[in-house]
Amino acid sequence: MGLMDSLKVLIIGGTGAIGGELIRRYQEWSLSSGIPLDLYATRRDGLSPVQSGVTWLTVDLRCPETISAAAEKLSSLTTTLNHWVCCSGYLHSEIGSPEKALKALESEKILGDFAVNSLGPLMMFQACMALLKAAPLPKAVFLSAQVGSIEDNRSGGWYGYRMSKAALNRGVRCAAVECGRWRRPPAVVAVHPGTTISGLSEPFTAHRHPPPQTAERCAEQLLSRIQSLGVKDSGHSLRMTVHGFMFLPLMFE
Repeated sequence: MGLMDSLKVLIIGGTGAIGGELIRRYQEWSLSSGIPLDLYATRRDGLSPVQSGVTWLTVDLRCPETISAAAEKLSSLTTTLNHWVCCSGYLHSEIGSPEKALKALESEKILGDFAVNSLGPLMMFQACMALLKAAPLPKAVFLSAQVGSIEDNRSGGWYGYRMSKAALNRGVRCAAVECGRWRRPPAVVAVHPGTTISGLSEPFTAHRHPPPQTAERCAEQLLSRIQSLGVKDSGHSLRMTVHGFMFLPLMFE
């Protein structure tokens, strides 16, 4: 990561499988490197179990007021952010499951997909822009999904999830172009981690062969890739493979 006095990191969705493991990976890195870590993370409510050594912020990506309040609190705690990582995702809930056909579309479920998977993350990024601008080597990573690809879609279905992730990919690309005009441009990327064992994927992976990767493995690769990100990577989509990360051709984004 280069020489620095401390590393300031925000993880959105810190109570999820990938977000929680990423927190642990950052903490392990700090201990092994000897570089102090100021770690901030969000949770949707004040009831979720949390890890120690983290300053927790309450954010519901469906509620703009909570985004503004969290950003205000964060700005009172730090003047910069080196790494901004969004691990939030929404696929199913008590409201509904992924839609297999047009007849299953329901506006409440679809709007929830867009709020958590696309608009919410971008609004959270907007709220943190001043902190990222103040950092020497800022990096912003949005966890997306390859099922959001418009070109690479042969099975159909999952309307809300696919559409909202496609929207996120476009939003990340636009943000990268705009942020490329900053005096110290950040690396802004979308990462497609692949199917990972988590509460989000659990109902759909019980009989999958080979089994999905673990959240531990995903977080390990993710942190390694975040560490190596540079401005040249900004605007790209990256897909995690067994051999590491590869750039996705634009037509598959």
